[in-house]
Amino acid sequence: MARVMTRRDPTAASLAECAEALAVWGFDPEDDINLSHAANWLQRLGNDRQFLGDVLVDLLAGLAPVPADAEGLVGAGPQAVMLVPPGRGDFSIRARIWPSPREAAYRASGPAACGYGEAQDFASDVLSLGYFGPGYLGEDYEYDPEAVIGHVGEQIALRLVGRGPLDEGRLIHYRACRDVLLRDAPETLSVSIDLVHTDPAQGWGSHHTFDVARGEITDLLGHGPSESFLRIAVALGGEAASELATRFGASHPSERMRLVAWQALAAQASDQAARDSVWQAAERSGSRLVAQVAKAQRQQGERGVGS
Repeated sequence: MARVMTRRDPTAASLAECAEALAVWGFDPEDDINLSHAANWLQRLGNDRQFLGDVLVDLLAGLAPVPADAEGLVGAGPQAVMLVPPGRGDFSIRARIWPSPREAAYRASGPAACGYGEAQDFASDVLSLGYFGPGYLGEDYEYDPEAVIGHVGEQIALRLVGRGPLDEGRLIHYRACRDVLLRDAPETLSVSIDLVHTDPAQGWGSHHTFDVARGEITDLLGHGPSESFLRIAVALGGEAASELATRFGASHPSERMRLVAWQALAAQASDQAARDSVWQAAERSGSRLVAQVAKAQRQQGERGVGS
């Protein structure tokens, strides 16, 4: 379950000191000692009550450039300020701003655009620290990733494990592809600081949104440009593109990319029989996710033929 990190250190650390310590040690959330070390440095950064204000003043005054990849992380959202971009190690640090219903940003964008009211899991491990304000109200759930295929509409056993605000000083470890968070808006403007584990393989990973009342996956997130490139390549024709899609469908390390490959091939099939042949091959490709979707597509095609 999402873990509240209780270790407290009253001393403060600057952003540069925190980034340097994490670059030297790295951030490995699978290792308890390393995780404790990272949590301690993030809490020390949070003990510096001035650093984020200084960063924002520099950005507003044009004294510091806005990072080019400030929106580069999945789930960072439009309310994120990248403090330490990925590059020096296996982590990044960002500040996330959580508007209350009183804020113009909330009224203009609505709760969903601000990250409220929709339960999501995490594409990577995250340490989230309440830094300013009462904090968003969170409901924490968890699920067993081994029991989940990951397709939209799949029923999933979500277990409620806790609820409460991410108030100042509270630090929570959210695990990738296991913990689920449903946020509601804070009473007043709030800010959290996130330490995010980064890994090149995350670009091929997926995460999801959920309907917690129905216990159902409602959307698949984490799509990258390579998926669009593959769809376009297959649609434009050419034997090489079809061969590449067939190879990706059979052996790509990302199940999501494998599914996209079969979808691209099926979209270009000349008739229902050809589409069924594509999905029949997909069903035997060795991916649970692909097999589940392929089975549903074949059943849908059979109903269409018989109607």
